[in-house]
Amino acid sequence: MIRLHDVGPFTAQPLMAHRKIAHFAVIAILIPLVMGLAGRVHAGSVPQLEARFLELTQALRAQPAQVLAKLFPETSFPLQSTPLFQTLAVLGMPRFVVHEALTRTAENTLNTLLEKAQAGEVSFDIPPLAVRLADHGYPSVETGEIIAALTFRNFVQPEVAAEAIFRDVLSKELSTLDLRQKVLLNPHVRDIGLSCRATKLTVNGVVQNAYVLVVESASHVLHSVELHLFKELNRWRQSPGTGLFPVLLSTLTGNSAPVDLEPVPVVVWDPKLYEQARVLGMGALLPDGTVPEPTEPELSAWAPILPVLHASIPLDVSMGLDHVVAALWQALLIEEARRWATEVGPCALSSTALGGALHVFLRTGEDGTLFLDAAFYAAAPTHTWRLGSRLAGSVSTIELPEQAFGKVQEVRLVSVATQALKASALVDLSGGFSLLTPEPLYPPFSPYELVIVDGAGREVLKHPLPLGLDGGFVEVVTGHD
Repeated sequence: MIRLHDVGPFTAQPLMAHRKIAHFAVIAILIPLVMGLAGRVHAGSVPQLEARFLELTQALRAQPAQVLAKLFPETSFPLQSTPLFQTLAVLGMPRFVVHEALTRTAENTLNTLLEKAQAGEVSFDIPPLAVRLADHGYPSVETGEIIAALTFRNFVQPEVAAEAIFRDVLSKELSTLDLRQKVLLNPHVRDIGLSCRATKLTVNGVVQNAYVLVVESASHVLHSVELHLFKELNRWRQSPGTGLFPVLLSTLTGNSAPVDLEPVPVVVWDPKLYEQARVLGMGALLPDGTVPEPTEPELSAWAPILPVLHASIPLDVSMGLDHVVAALWQALLIEEARRWATEVGPCALSSTALGGALHVFLRTGEDGTLFLDAAFYAAAPTHTWRLGSRLAGSVSTIELPEQAFGKVQEVRLVSVATQALKASALVDLSGGFSLLTPEPLYPPFSPYELVIVDGAGREVLKHPLPLGLDGGFVEVVTGHD
């Protein structure tokens, strides 16, 4: 239920509050206003506001720390100093992709709200967002919703209104640590749909102009399959000689001797490659049954490794998620083994494949059979691009000596074997830090330790760092020029 409240007249001030309406479904609630509409609603779409709001959202998800500093230079939110936000700032978040089903849902939701308001209702019962998305053919695993309004007596440019609403929404999101209460800052949602209307609202008996915005965000159920497979692929790249693959390769080559395969580096998930994968993998295959090759010449400094690795399985609707992941994974292994056996060249096990994306999509065959396809887009870095690592964390997770409290100034990453300094970073007032290394820290998992020093350069504490195992620290492989 959405209940609207009378707050009195105001000028160019967005208002919203959060309310959770279902598991993983968040609604950033609209308009604490009485939307008693005077006469007939004259609501027109405002594409300029939608475009500007989306532009700000994409910038935030790409560079959260920079956008936050620009929007709130006079304020320090507690979330800024926590390891959670530092991790988001290091990782960035996947860019939103505008999805037709979410756009239709946003439009229908906004029309429903305005119609109910026109009828004089002040509390609106609408189905949970997951249900509304499913009605438009989008099965979701996580959802988020923003419903907000800005009223004004004198005309406000749509772009200015978008910035005001965005700032207000973001300030509310920064007030909670729960990612399920977020849309703009939730890295788990990928698709988005927006709808905005210009209308008139009656506030305390005064008719005012208003922009009303609905934003729907979600992650498709197939995204969870993609991430399962991608994690499995990276585990396999570190131990390629184990499991089913050597058996498949020996069967195809007729060589029963054990296959000695060397570990290769993990693959970095690249959002630009993923967007290209989505465009090419929307279910359309070439006449020979293969996936079209990427056509975009510049993919975030990556050079695609061709041809694309493609696997397909018949889909039984009774299959559970684990069964689907296992079946797709086996199909990908078989295709990779065929590439090795026919000397086409490795894709998933290529030592030069340091970036990639894996897209899973539904496809209907000519006989009506439903297939689930997976396309792995691997890429090698260009000559001007190299891999490094960022390590984010907080020294507050380390048991410091009591006499060291308030004196810690720097964190140094040191190789245990050589005692070589790999990187260093200053510690902020909350104890948080984020440091950059010139090359990846893994694989293999070399032993490192964090050396904590005070303002005089004296060693305060040494802390062994089991990368990938310690929840207090997050190591992220990134690319840089």
